[in-house]
Amino acid sequence: MSDEAIPGQGLRFRLGRIPVSMPWSAWVGILLIAYLWFASFERVTETSTEALVMAVVFALLFYASILGHELAHAWVARLSGNPVEGITLWGFGGYTSYERRRVTPLREGFIAASGPAITLVIGLVLRSVAESTATIDLRVGVLVYALGISNIYLGIFNALPGLPLDGGAVLRSVVWAITGDQHRATIVAAWCGRVVAVGAFLWFVVPALTNGGTPDLAAVIFGAVISAWLFAGASQSLKSAQVQRRIPTISAESLARRAVLVSPDTPLSEALRRAQDAGVTGLVVVDAEGRPTGVARPEAVAAVPVERRPWVPVSSVSAAIAPGTVLSGGLVGGDLLAALQAAPASQYLVVATDSSWVGVLATSDVEAALTHR
Repeated sequence: MSDEAIPGQGLRFRLGRIPVSMPWSAWVGILLIAYLWFASFERVTETSTEALVMAVVFALLFYASILGHELAHAWVARLSGNPVEGITLWGFGGYTSYERRRVTPLREGFIAASGPAITLVIGLVLRSVAESTATIDLRVGVLVYALGISNIYLGIFNALPGLPLDGGAVLRSVVWAITGDQHRATIVAAWCGRVVAVGAFLWFVVPALTNGGTPDLAAVIFGAVISAWLFAGASQSLKSAQVQRRIPTISAESLARRAVLVSPDTPLSEALRRAQDAGVTGLVVVDAEGRPTGVARPEAVAAVPVERRPWVPVSSVSAAIAPGTVLSGGLVGGDLLAALQAAPASQYLVVATDSSWVGVLATSDVEAALTHR
């Protein structure tokens, strides 16, 4: 295992071939956990310093168990034929990124279930170990017991049936296997995630209210944070599902704005007149041999006052065509998105498969098509 500190990005290291990242939010999470457990450890220690050391050790070991949870995801994903891209530990836990090459409901279900399963195993083992260590040293026993109980609760919580939790991913796999529709399965699991989010908040508040008491402010705040995180994650899953469903419907030909070809020294006013007469909105600059060399930038065109446009050449408001930004009009769906990701740009030149027309594709138009904005 090799460690590498990345300025501004926290800590990065590798476990075998798996990159692990701990941004600064992870260290904030460790400090928060230590703070929340300090009072509990103070009851079994003689000094505040001892309690502080125990709280910090507990927080670090707890994050180590979260790493074990994510490693389970990573190993099962790799065994399923999906290359692992990395693990990230952050303020509220962690996540494992892997390339979904061999995707089936069964594989996805096993990958999702592996995390909560290993967390529960860690918790049960640590709770058993605590019984023996308590007879040796009370402080060690309390520390190990706290780790065991925390992992058991974490495993149960993570197994709840709603996205973005692992239990939600398992539910999605089950619905997917039954219906054969991955999109519908994601929608179901995401809505269940919203229900779980509301239930998580009520779990912190209702018991005190039903007993005639007043909910603890810290518990209410913690419950609200957890609930908001779950609800936001479920909402993001819904949005992602909608985007995934629209991907096959987009194409370079349908989204490209048809363009007229103009020479570099053409006055902007004349270029705009030609575009208006042709009923198009794009302007493509070509050289003396008719080869496209640039694309007019809409924001630059709009910034030129109308009275100055007759004296401004269209080349001065155009961007040169970069390598990889010339696309075929026949690109659709995932192939189109892959081409955009391979050469990120704000605009692309689109050429019809039979070279009968050229157009300009704006990244913003693709985003709007995917999100229906």
